[in-house]
Amino acid sequence: MSMPRTISALVLSILAGLLLGFGLTTISRAHTLNNHNRIAEDIAALIPGNVASDDHNVGFQINSQASPGTAQFSAQSTVGVGGSFVSDVYDMVSPAVVHITNRIERQDFFFGPINEEATGSGVIVSKSGYILTNYHVIQNATDLQVVTNDGQSYSAEIIGADAGTDLALIKVNAQHDLPVAKLGDDTKLRVGEWVVAIGNPRGLDWTVTVGVVSALNREITNQLTNQTLYNMIQTDATINPGNSGGPLLNAAGEVIGINDVIVSNSGGSEGIGLAIPVSTVKDVLDDLITNGRVMRPWLGLRIYRVVNEALARQHNLPVTHGIIPREVYEGSPAANAGIIRYYVQRRSKEFGYDIISEVDGKEVTSERQMLDIIRNHEPGEKVTLTIYRVINGSYEKLNIDVVLTELDPRAPLLGIV
Repeated sequence: MSMPRTISALVLSILAGLLLGFGLTTISRAHTLNNHNRIAEDIAALIPGNVASDDHNVGFQINSQASPGTAQFSAQSTVGVGGSFVSDVYDMVSPAVVHITNRIERQDFFFGPINEEATGSGVIVSKSGYILTNYHVIQNATDLQVVTNDGQSYSAEIIGADAGTDLALIKVNAQHDLPVAKLGDDTKLRVGEWVVAIGNPRGLDWTVTVGVVSALNREITNQLTNQTLYNMIQTDATINPGNSGGPLLNAAGEVIGINDVIVSNSGGSEGIGLAIPVSTVKDVLDDLITNGRVMRPWLGLRIYRVVNEALARQHNLPVTHGIIPREVYEGSPAANAGIIRYYVQRRSKEFGYDIISEVDGKEVTSERQMLDIIRNHEPGEKVTLTIYRVINGSYEKLNIDVVLTELDPRAPLLGIV
């Protein structure tokens, strides 16, 4: 019997064009306020179904009401060996999955304009034609075409796009209500839970695969753009190029993620796929609709060190938690408030820095926590920073009010607060 091979360090094989460049796709804002109100009503109506445990069967029973225009679950859909839930999920949700073709025109030095095509997937989230997909699926598009499950083809406009979450919202204008998929709740996911993926891998339309939640809260960084994706759902449901933008579904047929990237040495599926959690979708959806982009607040800092008890003892710091800025960007809220970065004058041996220990009374204990505190605010809001200013070993404690501004959408997110 051969021994299982040892898995070497995995290399991220990011799908073609994933988050390349900092620029956002040009956004058409032809939609009206009435359309905005309508999608808000449509999405508010996407109420998750119920999953009821059944200890007496091999799997468990699913009780769910399908969206209008889609199939219903059978009365006794079961999960497990021989269970019918995959077929039922597919029947219910596949009408709301679309095939997206992105036509891109690029300039070649020798041959001039060259037209290229890339394909991906999407999922309809409102009967009026709003579709969720990945940013990298529609990036740099000069023409977007959407084919629905009934064979109809539509031109699509980009409503909003965000490289930082790799999400985009596009819209088609159909002459009738479209079938929709329900947005679920990924916060209740458990490792080992069954999931289903539907999409168009390698151009093979409306392919269904099944697996489990392999892990939660994965963090993936694109080294090309310094964009980091947080809280990703890992699954062994087979994901391949072309699945991008399609839904990852729970056993009740609710969207709990948008399929995004694979971890692979070969470029094909090796059983490690990652999906953007639907909670992230919900966080950014309103911004995509109303602003065409995600409006992120920022202080204007790049973090140098996170203070902990060991560092505080080693350098005799006045506080055992907080962050020390490495950069304070010119013209930023932090610069305008007088926050100083770590510096050393080699000739005079003078040194100084600020330790931001609290934001609005909340202790700062990590870079991610600092980011989360700031991102829970809106541009234009005021925050109060508690700072220990260290100059040549002496310190003073300050409270400084800072008015947050919007982070440039083209900026990398990694390490910037």
